Amino acid sequence: MTITTRSIAQHESEWIYSTILTRQLKLSSLNDYIHQIPQVPLIVELYIFLCGYAFNPIMVPLWLGLVNVVTSTELSDAVAAKFSGTTINEQWGKLLLTIDSNKRGHMNMVFYLATVLVTLLFTELGKASFATTRPKIPTSGYATIMSADDKNNSIKWKRRFGSLVASLKSKHSFPSGDSSQAMNLCLFFFRYVPTTSSKVITLGSHAIPVRDIALFLMFLPGVVFARVFYLCHWIEDCIGGVSLSLLIHWLVIPIVRENLVDLARRFGLI
Repeated sequence: MTITTRSIAQHESEWIYSTILTRQLKLSSLNDYIHQIPQVPLIVELYIFLCGYAFNPIMVPLWLGLVNVVTSTELSDAVAAKFSGTTINEQWGKLLLTIDSNKRGHMNMVFYLATVLVTLLFTELGKASFATTRPKIPTSGYATIMSADDKNNSIKWKRRFGSLVASLKSKHSFPSGDSSQAMNLCLFFFRYVPTTSSKVITLGSHAIPVRDIALFLMFLPGVVFARVFYLCHWIEDCIGGVSLSLLIHWLVIPIVRENLVDLARRFGLI
């Protein structure tokens, strides 16, 4: 008995899921394996849930506030904030220092909001273009709430927070919007949010804050796994979402940044 109503053959009938990447990495089988995990300990699922729910629309104000607070706290005239070593980071840091100290956090918050909206736009365009099918939730033997009653031992798979994580999801699957937003957050903190922490790891000429490494190695994989675990996505969707965000930060976000700077100058903020 399988947890999804789609076989590997059905999954791979959509061309985006029949590429050499899917075949060589055996992603269809891995999708089935993750979808069919019966359940995990509550403490583990709490972590998975927090990652999977992190980019629900109601969470956006939390991330905006975090960017505002961290920027305002870490970037001051008295403390030289450390960036990850690229020219863009140094330029952005110097730009923020030219702004009134009470408005630096707001500037970065607006910038982050712009990256969220741009990422959302491109992911929704991708979903509409590819129009791929999400994993189907089984009609029996599958519980999506913590309080599900199982007196008859009929529940084979349990996702205690499944109803919450799957709320407000759009119709189509590829690319994963949550994975795109997770990568966007990681890249934004890495490139544009300062830190004065001395806890860094040196890679070549770059001193990367432990904070950013934790985001890339713990938070981002957690989001990707959660989206598959809760039957919201296939692994290919998450790979596509992460790749899309990388592309956006390479090609689009620099343009957004420059337009934001021009707008700030027009209003006399810098």
